[in-house]
Amino acid sequence: MYQPISIVNVYYRGFGAKRLIGKLTMDGRRPTFGYDAAWLADGLELSPIEMPLRAAPYYGTHASSHYLCGLLSDSLPDGWGMLLMDRFFRKFMDSSAQQVSVLDRLAYIGDSAMGALSFEPEHDLSDTIDTGELTLAKLAAANQSILSGQDSDILAELIVIGGSPQGARPKALVLYDKSSDFITTDLTRDYSSATPWLIKFPAQSEHKSVCLLESLYADMAKQSGLNMPAHHYFDIGEKSAAFGVERFDRIGSQRVHIHTLAGLLDIDFRIPSIDYLQYLRCVRMLTQSQVAVEAAFRHAVFNVIFNNKDDHSKNFSFMMDETGRWSLSPVYDIAYNSGMNGYHQMDVAGEARHPTLSHLLKLAKLADIKQNKAQAIIEQVTSVAKDFLTMINDHDIEKELSNRVIHDIEANINRMAS
Repeated sequence: MYQPISIVNVYYRGFGAKRLIGKLTMDGRRPTFGYDAAWLADGLELSPIEMPLRAAPYYGTHASSHYLCGLLSDSLPDGWGMLLMDRFFRKFMDSSAQQVSVLDRLAYIGDSAMGALSFEPEHDLSDTIDTGELTLAKLAAANQSILSGQDSDILAELIVIGGSPQGARPKALVLYDKSSDFITTDLTRDYSSATPWLIKFPAQSEHKSVCLLESLYADMAKQSGLNMPAHHYFDIGEKSAAFGVERFDRIGSQRVHIHTLAGLLDIDFRIPSIDYLQYLRCVRMLTQSQVAVEAAFRHAVFNVIFNNKDDHSKNFSFMMDETGRWSLSPVYDIAYNSGMNGYHQMDVAGEARHPTLSHLLKLAKLADIKQNKAQAIIEQVTSVAKDFLTMINDHDIEKELSNRVIHDIEANINRMAS
């Protein structure tokens, strides 16, 4: 019988610590969060813009995040994780998604959230689930079963290893050693040479080559000077593939606090409500670093030239060290995307569909980046894009997809000469 959870304790687990941050409860039908008195006395500012330390409780404002405030909404999964969770509650808890509260969802995420927050009480599934024996091939098959509307016989396992990451595509959290190709979904044991990775699979009806293309984009990001984590393309079989990237919210066995731009500003990432200038100003305010502002501008340039129009506010993040100092996170979700009706989620100096060289230079000027520095960044990324166009056809990318990529990148390169 379904028993709703009434209180969830929120803990900070960064860098080996475990301290109570506060409590999440329900005020009527809305969740409310209050900082613990001890955390108020000497705790870190985990969300300094919209959720500074104070005694008064916080309420969220966005239905899309189940009315969680920004600090906590970052821990909720998006499409894929929510789909798994809804299926799980329906199958094992005899309850519909409408009955399940956001407190239930966070309790089930428990200690597996991205970043450094954890949530208790936790429904511990570890006694009944053996995730150590799952292979990428089995995960890929189970993911396709779920996407096609069927249940999977490893649904509970998928909840543990794939129910927390962000994004709509199927994902899994694993330990991976790139040098030996060792991989395991058993996150409970210590494998000295393996590090935490995030594995992404194609969405429903997507060709397996979308994973290869994302891997090539990651290579191009690194060549363009972006802080791109280690990554790898997994060719699983004739119809299956995956793209893996090393997690930056883990340093060895220690967890790192991560805050997305959307969570930091407590905005709904599904609705375009922020532009690149606001992002760059936020970077400056939080990091107090000109180098970080220029790195964020480089990210914007890459998104424009390589036609990554899925540049919403949840695809940019900050990370905090153990002293409370903020920096930009490495880049992620770097992929070709034609955007909603052809538009970027964040506009560049007022232009969201076809930003040109002049728009990027105007953005740099407004963000207090020297024009010669901005020009050098644009030229470097453009040069990488030109090289990419000469080699994309050497890879087994679905023809229709590669033609779109080539067409859009060529058009973007031409706009850099205007």
